[in-house]
Amino acid sequence: MRLKTQLAIKQDIEAMPPRAWNRKDFENYLAERRTAWNAPKYLTPNLLINFLVDNEIAHERTISSKEYGRKVRYVTGDVPLLRLVCAFYKDSYLSHSTALHVHGLTPMGKIFVNHEQSPKTTTTRLSQARIDRAFQNQPRRSSFEFQMEQYSILFLNGKHTGNAGVTTVEHPSAGTVRVTSLERTLIDCAVRPQYAGGIEAVAALLPDAYERISPTEIARLLAKTKYAYPYHQSIGFLLERAGMPSSALEPLRQMPRRFKLYLDYGIKRTAYNASWQVYYPSNMA
Repeated sequence: MRLKTQLAIKQDIEAMPPRAWNRKDFENYLAERRTAWNAPKYLTPNLLINFLVDNEIAHERTISSKEYGRKVRYVTGDVPLLRLVCAFYKDSYLSHSTALHVHGLTPMGKIFVNHEQSPKTTTTRLSQARIDRAFQNQPRRSSFEFQMEQYSILFLNGKHTGNAGVTTVEHPSAGTVRVTSLERTLIDCAVRPQYAGGIEAVAALLPDAYERISPTEIARLLAKTKYAYPYHQSIGFLLERAGMPSSALEPLRQMPRRFKLYLDYGIKRTAYNASWQVYYPSNMA
């Protein structure tokens, strides 16, 4: 490949904002820029990638799993870890305990990345017996876990919500990241507390966070996400327990309470809050 073409490629790539690429991205970009670069016909996406890596214009970043193999992205510029992990699946975003970290509530731990399922039609009729059976057992857990250096990354194939409550924020070290809002994060943690250190860990964070949380926004998001279970009851209980004034909780109190709900799965010893109709671990009483 001629030096003039090499310099044109280098100049183009280095002028772009930092980015994580997959092979298809390079294939599309090569097709778009081939004429401008005066690139030879033999230049394939793989040869382009090799050129960029060999000349340290791009760097290979890999996640690996014993069960699921390796996944590779090619990084140009400085792409922080929390942005990089969202590049492995289209429209991914940070959730659960990682979202809590981005919002300044927890230290960095296992990284949770959500990429939503396709829309599904469900016709399940809710009953108290169905709720009781579901919450007697431990919940399903994703096993789609990868390693990158010292970090564990768990990819979640979450419920389709149309990215409800997903926002873009500026993080001091991660830069611009897609992440669930604090309200959406609380909903996610109520639905799957095991991805946030357990329900007691979530409850322990809320006294310092509830003033930043809008029950009106939670009610709006619950209406949009359409969960089968009445999670407004468990969220209302958690926020009231954290110290949120009763008047602020009216948007959640106005929602129907036709069933009794459990704060977590597999609770061995329960206590009961009649106001929110929620069973919770007795050690949280």
